[in-house]
Amino acid sequence: MTAEEGIMHAAPEPVAPVRMPPRMGMAIAAGVAALSAWGGAAGLIGGFLSLGDIERRLPFDSPVLGGIALALWVAVPFTVLAARAARGRASTGISAVCVGALVIAWIVVQMLIIRQFSFFQPLYIVVGAAFAVAGWRTRGVGREVVDAATAQRFLAHDRIALVGASADPKKFGNVIFRALRDAGHEVVPVNPRAGEVEGIACVRRIADLPDDIDAVMIMLTGDDAAGAVEECGAKGVEHVWLFRGAGQGAVSRRTLALCRTHGFQTVPGACPLMFLEPVASVHKVHLGARRLSGAVSGPR
Repeated sequence: MTAEEGIMHAAPEPVAPVRMPPRMGMAIAAGVAALSAWGGAAGLIGGFLSLGDIERRLPFDSPVLGGIALALWVAVPFTVLAARAARGRASTGISAVCVGALVIAWIVVQMLIIRQFSFFQPLYIVVGAAFAVAGWRTRGVGREVVDAATAQRFLAHDRIALVGASADPKKFGNVIFRALRDAGHEVVPVNPRAGEVEGIACVRRIADLPDDIDAVMIMLTGDDAAGAVEECGAKGVEHVWLFRGAGQGAVSRRTLALCRTHGFQTVPGACPLMFLEPVASVHKVHLGARRLSGAVSGPR
């Protein structure tokens, strides 16, 4: 039995998504800031907090709108950041950068509206900058970073096996097949449940691939993805691409560990549309965002 057929040789351990250790310092700091912002927002909305003459400078002279803005602009982002940091989410770093920028922007807008200086304003700017700097320095922590050079070496192969290729033009397994083919690659579809994809006969399992194919892209998920990685190891493949689009894709703790065990040159979670020339504008934006978040490194 093969992974593509959805049956493992032995009962597999649960495949868990990639996580980083909880960052409790960041979580506590963000939690305190969130509670402070929620308290201020509640006070303004409920009328328990008076701003004195400053209220006349607020939009529509309304402290309620000020409280709502404080909740949406500051309290909610800090709450989300605290939750992500406590759960060890890989997005904690870039979230901290965004939250820090929001705090600084909030103070700037506040000064422009109320036209009054306070000792707390530069203090909060420093706090926002601290979160932004801490987030920027750790934005790649807890995630497998895709090396652009490794991706380019993978795509330098003329023949590529696509595990999980689909005959359905609405599915990503077909979109990626056509994109690779249109970029000049000879794509060998691997799918035991499809006779052919775009007129190309499917190979039922990785073990049946021609020996000269040394680049395999895996578009399966969960246990099936882990099984496919094991089959790549048994086949002697050197280059493995774990596909990842909007969700976890083929990336998990188990698949990453298996790739390290087999010594593959691995692209650990990326969409090839970000690298296939010519890169469309939307995919350039996607690649730029992933570089900014620390998820992609290497040559541009």
